Amino acid sequence: MHLWLRLLIIIVLLFSASSFLWFLLGSTAYFQRGMDIIGTSVFWSLAVPVLFLVGVFTIILIKGWNVTSGGQYAVVFIGLLISLILSTSLMQSVSTYGWDKEKIKSDSIQVTADNKFEYRIDLINLFQRNSSAMLYLKDIGTGEERYIPVDIQTSEIVGLGVKRFNHWIMLEPTNTKAQYILYTTKELGIPEERFRIEILSGTSSRLN
Repeated sequence: MHLWLRLLIIIVLLFSASSFLWFLLGSTAYFQRGMDIIGTSVFWSLAVPVLFLVGVFTIILIKGWNVTSGGQYAVVFIGLLISLILSTSLMQSVSTYGWDKEKIKSDSIQVTADNKFEYRIDLINLFQRNSSAMLYLKDIGTGEERYIPVDIQTSEIVGLGVKRFNHWIMLEPTNTKAQYILYTTKELGIPEERFRIEILSGTSSRLN
């Protein structure tokens, strides 16, 4: 096999293998979740053919197939072209939200009973192993915004209905200044959890 043809095959192989790895990482959010329906369909329609072509061209390189006729060159070039097209489509199908970029679902803004804060809960990378929750607060008087991590068991959420207005938590004031109690609601789909929110220190602690 001519050196230039071997180099061309190696370049396409590396590109195809990289596209397959990129798809695998992206569709599983760096192995933080399983593939969804779209990811599974792309896997069978694009990823498997790409992997098959990678295997074929790897065997060709190892065997040292000597391409001599015009027909053989045409077969190799058509195979390389198909591999490039499929690999490019595979890379473009990957969504980086949830692993390269955080994927956030938020409920509707509410106001505390003492009219001091606007609040909502942000669910980050829901349905992944690296999911978490963050309480958003805005001081109505000063306009200051802050985020407080809350150890809600987001991994227990298996489905979440999203309506026009959603109240996944309630935040109630206490007799202690700058201290609130956060309750999760039935809309979140998990047993109720309670947390003490310390506004000044920006911390939360579980109560149940």
